[in-house]
Amino acid sequence: MSGTLSTVAMKESIKKDPLPWWLFGCAGMVATTLTVGAAASLTRSGASMLYWKPHGFLPPGNEIEWRNEFETYKEFCQHHQRKPMNLDDFKRNFKWEYAHRLLGQGTALAFTGPLAYFFVKDKLPVSIQAHLAGVLALGAAQMYVGRKMVRSNLEEHHRHEATDKIATFGLPAHAAFSMANMSLLLWTGFHLVSPSSRAVKLREITSSTALKEIGEIRKYFQAVTALLIGTIVAGTELAEIDGGKEYNTFPKMGKHWIPDGLFDQRPLLRNFYDNVAQVQLHHRLLAVGSLAAYTAVFLKARKPNVWQALPKESKTAMNVTMAAVGGQIVFGVTMLVNAVPMTLAMVHSSGAALILSSSLWTLYTLRFARTAGIAGAAAKTAAKNM
Repeated sequence: MSGTLSTVAMKESIKKDPLPWWLFGCAGMVATTLTVGAAASLTRSGASMLYWKPHGFLPPGNEIEWRNEFETYKEFCQHHQRKPMNLDDFKRNFKWEYAHRLLGQGTALAFTGPLAYFFVKDKLPVSIQAHLAGVLALGAAQMYVGRKMVRSNLEEHHRHEATDKIATFGLPAHAAFSMANMSLLLWTGFHLVSPSSRAVKLREITSSTALKEIGEIRKYFQAVTALLIGTIVAGTELAEIDGGKEYNTFPKMGKHWIPDGLFDQRPLLRNFYDNVAQVQLHHRLLAVGSLAAYTAVFLKARKPNVWQALPKESKTAMNVTMAAVGGQIVFGVTMLVNAVPMTLAMVHSSGAALILSSSLWTLYTLRFARTAGIAGAAAKTAAKNM
């Protein structure tokens, strides 16, 4: 009954307040930008656009403009470090990068425009203002890292250094800021549709025994989500070195469980971010570990006395999370054994965002089981919004 009432209240809250729609919409745009960014990364499109004019930049409009853009691009080293590229290849790469940058700019406008309006109209609750400032800061950091990635690639040409890398750890950092931004947008939206006062009510009607077990599940879920984040970061590092095109077998890596050459590069630390065998092994182990950890927590939550005590939205969130995790593993293995086709790579990138989103949703719905802090948080929120 409590779960049903809570779900109804959440739906009514969303209908009355445009803020959650805005925040969830921006989070969706960030996830879409991430997916397109994965395609840009796999095609090494990052430096295909040498110039970006935020106010009115349009892609080449005819064959002559395309050829001029391609000739300019060929002056830079990335062209010479890739396999031979023709004009059609360049157009395809350019369009991926153009879409990625346009989506990024559109997301920034979709957030800052309404933010300014809601601020002027005094419609921003005090309880979320720090979160919104955090979104702005993360967005600025994300844009800075993205621009730095492309700029560093172009600077390599002027230093006459033969490298196809944009910047060490550049892509993982760029993706990490994006994931953090999406997470903060979602968490803030959850706060608006399901404030702390609702968690207090759920806590009051849940038995102490169930609260203890649900509290443990929440802690385990926090740890599993941290493991997921590590898996995503390892995956972006693998994408940065184009490591999915090698060892295209599963569960073994080639003919071995543990591949040769894990520590061939010097200095030794370089193996952990630039050695395909090492980085892919890390990603595989983290992915399989994440699957095992999510499954274990889910089975613990499915114990009859615990599952019955969970609110409806918690059950839904957990079911969605487990379905997403299973699908991600299937798509990931299929992508690997087929040498990373673009469509599956984009689905895999979207899957990572979906699992992170549903994990955060699960954690938020379980916050009523925290051992401390709920009542105090509810009181502070009520006082600030008075």
